[in-house]
Amino acid sequence: MWENRIAGIFISFIVAACKLKYIAGGGAIAGIAFSIFIALAQLQTIYAPYFTPTTIDLKGLQNRYDINGTLNYSVIVKGYGSNCHQLEVVTTRQGANLERVSYYSKADDCRFIVISHGSYNFTRQFEYGGPLVLGEAGTYIIDVTFVDLVDHHSTLIRKSIIVG
Repeated sequence: MWENRIAGIFISFIVAACKLKYIAGGGAIAGIAFSIFIALAQLQTIYAPYFTPTTIDLKGLQNRYDINGTLNYSVIVKGYGSNCHQLEVVTTRQGANLERVSYYSKADDCRFIVISHGSYNFTRQFEYGGPLVLGEAGTYIIDVTFVDLVDHHSTLIRKSIIVG
């Protein structure tokens, strides 16, 4: 893949910079190359262990909904890590006490799969409607948690919506 070619070019650049006769000049070039490598990993242009963050995006989620309306959105997760994950999505209604109105959780059973590491990019669609979920006016909180069950890295995103 082209990401591997870019990573190979940067590694070759770092090795060449280290072989320079002048340590100060070579150190500066190596530092610049490493900085570019980190920036590309953070932007998810290339995927590298420890340097590529996990990102969670909610597509289709609006700020306002009607009472008894339909909540329809997608959770998109991108990053680098193992192939053994857990995704949890909880919707709560704020009030005198937090009331959970929807819950989804899926965890891979790591005992029965061959563990590998690499980039991931997947989407899960959610659709809720009617009086049980959006039946009362108020502020609702949606928490999405993604956990890499091998590396124990956790990412959380929280969004609020208004119903009424």
